[in-house]
Amino acid sequence: MFLGKRHKKETIKMNRIIVDKEDNIDLKDNAIELNIAVKKLTINIKGRVLINEINKIDEEELELTINVEPNSSLIYNRFIVHNKSNNKITLNQSHKSNAVFNYSMIANDKCNLVFNSNISGNNNETEIKVKAVTQESGSCHITSTANTLPKIENNNLIESIKILMLNNEESACIPNLLVASNEIEVNHACTISSIDKDYLFYLNGRGLSNESAVKLIKKGYLLSNLDTDEETNNKIEELIGGE
Repeated sequence: MFLGKRHKKETIKMNRIIVDKEDNIDLKDNAIELNIAVKKLTINIKGRVLINEINKIDEEELELTINVEPNSSLIYNRFIVHNKSNNKITLNQSHKSNAVFNYSMIANDKCNLVFNSNISGNNNETEIKVKAVTQESGSCHITSTANTLPKIENNNLIESIKILMLNNEESACIPNLLVASNEIEVNHACTISSIDKDYLFYLNGRGLSNESAVKLIKKGYLLSNLDTDEETNNKIEELIGGE
């Protein structure tokens, strides 16, 4: 049901979970609206699991570990409007698993993200996509590390880290590829840029002001990173418009 890409207009009934006390939860064959209110959390994935985490958090410090069991698949959509954040996310896969982690974020102040992807077995598919927008006094420092053990095979890992700067603060992206096997395909892309003036010129020519054009570009940039349905997209647009 959740393996691979879903059609954007497909609406799935989601169960809501608020984690405010536990530090370890098990999810099996479920679709979850997740709200994390703890600083440290481990999620164990079995079967096919879809997680949507949509929120605005003034100041977040989170250490999140995700263990995907063999023959399991995960799609995790995370959209957060941050003021300050210091987050570490670790994704662990062993055998015959599929994991897609989509993270879109708005940084209004200093935000740090460390993302570790560890592959210890065979026949895994991994896709990590991070898109960040910096605005006001926001900055974003992202360190991503892909780590694979020796003598593993038939693994495919794709990482894409992009930062769109709407201000003059300093941001950085540091990729680390620790690949100890010749039988794995790893692709990493990292870009930091401001809005293309040609895009603004085009939208201005269609009657949009600079402010409206920037909002439209920002919304499309962040939403395009997520595999979410129309109802969830509406929630995200409210946060983008109201932040």
